[in-house]
Amino acid sequence: MRIASVMLYNQLARSLNDNLTDLIEKNNRLASGKKISKPSENVLGTIKAMDYKLSIDRNDQYQTNLSQANTFLDYNDKILGQVSNTLGSLKELIYSGGLSSGTAEDRATYARQAESLRDYLLDLSNSKFNNRYIFSGFQSDQKAYEYDSVNHVYAYQGDSGQLKLPIDNTMVQTINFVGSSPDSSISTTFSYSVPVPETITLSDGSVVTYSAALVQPANATTIQVEITHPDHPGDPDYEDSFTFSNVMDVANLMSQAWQYQDVDGSVLSESKSMNRLQALSHPLDKAGKQLLSVQAESGIRQVHLKDQESRLKSGTLSLQNALTQTEDADMNETAIEITKITTTLEALRMSASNILAQSLFDFLF
Repeated sequence: MRIASVMLYNQLARSLNDNLTDLIEKNNRLASGKKISKPSENVLGTIKAMDYKLSIDRNDQYQTNLSQANTFLDYNDKILGQVSNTLGSLKELIYSGGLSSGTAEDRATYARQAESLRDYLLDLSNSKFNNRYIFSGFQSDQKAYEYDSVNHVYAYQGDSGQLKLPIDNTMVQTINFVGSSPDSSISTTFSYSVPVPETITLSDGSVVTYSAALVQPANATTIQVEITHPDHPGDPDYEDSFTFSNVMDVANLMSQAWQYQDVDGSVLSESKSMNRLQALSHPLDKAGKQLLSVQAESGIRQVHLKDQESRLKSGTLSLQNALTQTEDADMNETAIEITKITTTLEALRMSASNILAQSLFDFLF
């Protein structure tokens, strides 16, 4: 079969075009550093690369969440430490001046100190982070506690909302602690609940009973305190009752008791005042233990976040390596391929020059 000249020309043109196209592709790969410049070149590789990138982006967002959560918990820890120290100061104050009436001047000093610690606790309860109140639950745009001058209590303005941040595809982490909550399963910082009544005996033989108040606020808990004396049942001189919902209330009751009065300004006898101060020592112990539990929980959360951060970094590194293998070009290999193609094109050029130089005379003789 005779090979026509046009067939040689067409074959030469195709070879030149294919090699030039391959050379352009390899040069683009060398310039971009990517082996896939458009999806049609490697559909499966493109899909895998997109999946890797999405996973890396998700991990980056999770790590951002972890950083925010750690910063928030670090700030919480500082506030909780200050609250703990303040509760310790209140307890020391009771031991210093609560076991005996002392002079009027001493009692006035203790009252002012308790008032100062109360106000400091109020300031701590309304701490803000990024211009949001940290102990108000979902109601973070308003103060956690405000003084109710009508009922003479420090009322909780927040709710039980648990702020959660996703830290993985299937995991979320609660980062906040609320000031108060009627739900005993939720950790609270400035109050505690009494599931069952508790009793203690004071130095004069009076019995103090702590129980949940019959009427509870919708967003908090209130503890009812009853003081009676077994030798004087029904005697108003030996009976006393009051309520509190948080440590600010406790500090306020202490301040007023040293002034021989109730929170509404009504007069209390010396014996009732001193018994109140002794009775308030127990709630301070309970509040301190509650706070230690919250601090421990905060520490556990931070450890969990650090472990998760380590896992995310490791996972991201693996994804980046897989993405590199799928998407990035081997520069050395690409350079060698370009050299091969260039050599092939040079050979084609020389062949073409010989073929194109032929004329009719070459076929006649």
